[in-house]
Amino acid sequence: MLHPALLLAVATATAAPATPDLFDGFAAGWRAHWREQRLFARPTLYAPMEDGGRLVLHARSEAANAGLLREVRVAAPARAQLGWRWKISRPLTANPGERTRAGDDYAARVFVVLETSLVPLRTRAINYVWSAREPAGAVFANPYSSQVAMIVLRSGGADAGAWRTEHRDVLADYRAFFGEPPREITAVAVMADTDNTGLAAEAWFADLRLATTPP
Repeated sequence: MLHPALLLAVATATAAPATPDLFDGFAAGWRAHWREQRLFARPTLYAPMEDGGRLVLHARSEAANAGLLREVRVAAPARAQLGWRWKISRPLTANPGERTRAGDDYAARVFVVLETSLVPLRTRAINYVWSAREPAGAVFANPYSSQVAMIVLRSGGADAGAWRTEHRDVLADYRAFFGEPPREITAVAVMADTDNTGLAAEAWFADLRLATTPP
C-alpha cells in the first residue's frame, strides 16, 4: 500500500456532534476539496453512487492503491471526534498477514494524518481499518513505520454487506499509542487498497465528519 505518511509527503469512543460532512454531500465541486495520492500503483477508483436513496462514496480496488485525502489543519486541538459510516463487500480473506508488508492491505480504512514531517516515515497517522485477519480491538504499528497506528474496528466478513457506524476520540487514540497529545491534525483520508496482495476489494464510505475544538 501507499504508506499513510506519504499521503502528505507526496504533495474511549464517544458520539461526535453534528458537523459538516467532509464529502460536502457530494454536491457540485465536492471533489475539489479532495486529492488522490498514490505512488507506483494502479489507482483505486472512487466515485459517488446512490445507495438506499443517498449518495455515498464507492471505492473499487483491484491490485490497486490510492487514497483520497482532504486537508483539515487544526493546531493542538483540545478535542477531535471522528465519525463515519462504511461498508465492504467482503474482507481480504486471502491476505497473508496484516502485520507484514506483504499483507498491508485492507478492504477499507479511514485515517487521520497528524504531525507531518519533511521525512515521510516520521509523519504520524492513525489508521482505522476493516481487517480480514486481525481481531476487532487490535492495535499495532504499521509494518512500514512505527509512527503509524493501526486500529482494527471491524474484522472478517460477519458485517460485510451492511453499513456500520463508527465514532472515535482521535486524541484518546493518539495518546494511547504515542503517549502524548498531538501537535496538530493535518488531514483525513479514506482508502481501499490491494496492491501488496494483488486482491480485489469494494467499499463504501459516507457521513465522514470531524469535530474539533481549538486549544
